[in-house]
Amino acid sequence: MRMYLVRIKCLLRNKDNVFWAFIFPLLLGTFFYLGFGKLSMDDSLNTINVYVTSHDKDHQLVTILEDISYGDGKKLFKVNTSFDLDQLNQSFADKEIDNFIYLQDGLINYKIIENGIEETIIKSVLDKYIQGEALVRKVMETNPENVEKVLSSFLNPKTYLVEATSGTNPNSNKLIIYFYALIAMACTFASYWGIGLVNDIQADASPLATRVNITPTHKLKLILIYTLAAITIHFTGNLGLIAYLKYILGIEFAHNTWLIILTSLIGTISGIALGAFLSTIIKGTFDKKSGIITTISLLLSFLSGLMVVDVKYLVQKNAPILGLINPTNLLTECFYSLYYYNDIGKYFYNLGILALISLILIFSTYLKMRGNKYDSI
Repeated sequence: MRMYLVRIKCLLRNKDNVFWAFIFPLLLGTFFYLGFGKLSMDDSLNTINVYVTSHDKDHQLVTILEDISYGDGKKLFKVNTSFDLDQLNQSFADKEIDNFIYLQDGLINYKIIENGIEETIIKSVLDKYIQGEALVRKVMETNPENVEKVLSSFLNPKTYLVEATSGTNPNSNKLIIYFYALIAMACTFASYWGIGLVNDIQADASPLATRVNITPTHKLKLILIYTLAAITIHFTGNLGLIAYLKYILGIEFAHNTWLIILTSLIGTISGIALGAFLSTIIKGTFDKKSGIITTISLLLSFLSGLMVVDVKYLVQKNAPILGLINPTNLLTECFYSLYYYNDIGKYFYNLGILALISLILIFSTYLKMRGNKYDSI
């Protein structure tokens, strides 16, 4: 325990790695939110303001507009009937309002400045209302006894189409995946802790490692303690990132926060394992190893779609084996499975492969470091 605590204190003195583990992901998440965070909210449709003349108005139309709701009972329209036709025309000319409805010669008129989504929605509702009104009027003239039946079928239409589901989340928002990608990228930053782990244990890497190797402590014990300390610090940073995104910025992830945390933990272990393994096979100074591992991490991130989502599809289509051996790709697959799919079997499949690769990398690192022989230390 004492070695573990001492190692944590040593790692916390590395300001560069602390910045990448704790501060940079929070800054990037903030920039994401400022850039397009509001677009990621599920409720992107706001209540639409509709102006109707106060005189000569269709009271039944106003009632219908006020009653239309969507989602969890949120009103689709906010109807304002406080102004007469002259006032609405003046406000329209001054561009204080962009649409209004009025009656002229018994006909419903809808005046707009330009066509847009809200205007299209209002027009669709008006078209349906006019069609229904004409239908009811015709039935009253020909078969008045069937008016109630026609009204009932019109207000409660039956559908004969069934939407085929693919097991995906129907409320998924593509922009949310960028915040998942941020968590995955934060996990890859753990590779820098892996470089430090090898640099402080491998005798020919640093003077500190030379002194460590002449101690009687078993090398496997050192690797496990150093790895556990690195996991503790970096995983704490990831927990802070997840909490910041969810509770401070209000990013709505899928309803499986505990699985996101589990994925972040395994991702942290895989990042450290990857950095440590590459550090054992790359010869050179600490800065040289950091540069090469940074390049490799960026390449793996690129192939997993963290920078361009379409690249992930191309790799999956043309070279699927690269996806199975790429830890970063497996990490993103876990997050995608959590958000897009209702069946978490795919999630545990990818998480299991990621955990297996992490164990293989850790064991390979131990074998490589244990097998090193030195003429003199």
